[in-house]
Amino acid sequence: MRVVALVRRELRLNDNPLWQYADGRNEVIPLFVLDDFNQQEHGDNLRVLFFFALRSLWERIAQHGGRLFCIHTSQQEVFFATVKPDLVLFCEDHEPHSQERDRQLCRLLDRLGIRYQVLRDSTIVPMPDRAFATFTQFYKRHFLPLLPDCLTTFPLPKNFNTPNLSLPEVPLPEVRSDAAVHWLADEEGVKRKWQQFVSQGLSAYAERRDLLTEDATSRMSPYIRCGLISLRQMAKEAMPVNEAFIRELAWHDFYAHLFHHFPETTDVEWKREWQGFPWRHDEKAFERWCQGRTGIPLVDAGMRQLRQEGWLPNRIRMVVASFLTKHLRIDWRWGERHFYRHLVDADLAQNVGNWQWVAGCGADAAPYFRIFNPLLQARKFDPDGDYIRHYIAELSHVPNDVLHDLERLRSFAPDYPLPIVDLERERKAFMELASRHFAS
Repeated sequence: MRVVALVRRELRLNDNPLWQYADGRNEVIPLFVLDDFNQQEHGDNLRVLFFFALRSLWERIAQHGGRLFCIHTSQQEVFFATVKPDLVLFCEDHEPHSQERDRQLCRLLDRLGIRYQVLRDSTIVPMPDRAFATFTQFYKRHFLPLLPDCLTTFPLPKNFNTPNLSLPEVPLPEVRSDAAVHWLADEEGVKRKWQQFVSQGLSAYAERRDLLTEDATSRMSPYIRCGLISLRQMAKEAMPVNEAFIRELAWHDFYAHLFHHFPETTDVEWKREWQGFPWRHDEKAFERWCQGRTGIPLVDAGMRQLRQEGWLPNRIRMVVASFLTKHLRIDWRWGERHFYRHLVDADLAQNVGNWQWVAGCGADAAPYFRIFNPLLQARKFDPDGDYIRHYIAELSHVPNDVLHDLERLRSFAPDYPLPIVDLERERKAFMELASRHFAS
């Protein structure tokens, strides 16, 4: 049987449903289709990691008797008409553009009389038929009951047995990013990183995950985004050790399921009462936030880390998002777009879900009056100031007791920007604005 396996976000050999027919008896043709929309939509940090991983996969496929073809979207019909596969495999993707892309692909394959099968890889459990309004309902009623039956893994491919075909192809894009260099790893390198976390960090994950002075999280999100590691394998190994980590994987599925049922939330608040909220559109303040020059140390450290490394700990993502939406009262969509263009783990469902959660307008979101105080957050999760000093050169010499005292900070660090807002005054202003909006 001749099988075309369409590679999208599954850039690995291990536990990959796309390779289930690569047993040496079938002809398996791995295929990557270059999509102009995704090339324009995704930032360079993600693209650098993605194409590094794709080239690594190309080499590993070649070591197993295969060849990965790369074509442009416009070449698909000619490709399938020429190759004449008996079956096409591809994995579901819940982003709105990807769903439309897959509908077009299915129409093309139907017209050509080619059978296809849609697989699951970017979530652990299947999509529920209806949406769950809260994470707890999703976790207890859907995720946990299905989890044990969703952990069966796929064996390594034995032999792709890809036929020798002469077909027009396109080269992979050459993308550069200094930030992405921190994250470049092939499948084996990612596996080593994960095993190190399992042996050294997983058991204490619940207690340490919010600390900014330790590498207390798995830092697997960029590799999950590119499919360099299997979510099934991660869940299987984490289950006996730490339920808190399983809950985090479940949040990943929860946001994917919301996006599946509510694709409009890319641009529209999930909670209707938030639609039409009078956000500010202050470009100067937004630029100060993007550059990490707000005069609020923990916020600036986070935004500078994002620029330097293309990644942020989850605690910092919440702090900087809360500051933008609550203290600056700037539209959450502006922040979401900035993150999406810079994060090496940029995943639309996760990014939109997290931003709407912090802003208060998403499913199961924090209430609008929950506003992170970045000074208190710094004292609690960066008590020695190591995180702030690492990313803000102007504050590298400042004593610890001064780092969280904005009035004294100026005398110790004259080159560091003054705060662009008074935290308490803007907290009250947001509360009053929100109260008026929800009362109207």
